[in-house]
Amino acid sequence: MEVKITYLYHSCFSLEVNGDVLLFDYPGSSVEKRVEERFKDQLSGKKLYVFISHAHGDHFSPDVVKFSQNAEKTHFILSSDVFFTPSLGPDDELIEAHPDSTYAVDDLSIKTFESNDAGVAFLIRSGSIDLNVYFGGDLAKWNWPEWSKKKREKHVEVFDEVVEALTKEKIDIAFSNMDERLPSWAGPIEFIERVKPRYFVPIHTFGSEEWIDDLVEKGWDAKTKIFHYSKPGDDVIWRF
Repeated sequence: MEVKITYLYHSCFSLEVNGDVLLFDYPGSSVEKRVEERFKDQLSGKKLYVFISHAHGDHFSPDVVKFSQNAEKTHFILSSDVFFTPSLGPDDELIEAHPDSTYAVDDLSIKTFESNDAGVAFLIRSGSIDLNVYFGGDLAKWNWPEWSKKKREKHVEVFDEVVEALTKEKIDIAFSNMDERLPSWAGPIEFIERVKPRYFVPIHTFGSEEWIDDLVEKGWDAKTKIFHYSKPGDDVIWRF
């Protein structure tokens, strides 16, 4: 089995497997037109699953509906804080995803975690191909120095609880935050060391892809591979 992951911008990625495409946190005009057009071409004749973790503008734009025009069928899985109802085709579907809930879409089983920022994080299981994918959205180890100690501790506590829950799962691909503006980098090191995903995709870079150089240079256990993208449109094919 092959999985193709493409970096569009910031926290927006696509994952293609077995003729289906998952799209995460499309932010609208931030995505370069050339990258967007290439992604549209990728959708022809395929099922599209659109995941939106929360309503912040760097993670969601209502313009995401335009991709459904190229797909054979589209499922929208939108966090409950996203107040948006797309026009659906006869075979399309919309799920309003609430925190700490489970949903089923085709052969996908979707579990949500409440974020320590906004919306949800997703744990997506594909039953037919035995693939588990985690997408964190804005759930991360947020410990901004300017916050009060109590606020920092609360955010870190929620992050630690979700990471602990994920240690009990087999995580094949994990999309989780990296932000070098924070002392913790938003938690990618702890995530990799504790969850031990087979593949790790740093998200939430705001276009500062050079941050990933520092993460790669940490010298990780070879059991976890990192998607070392450097510009929008970069992709990688991982084999299982």
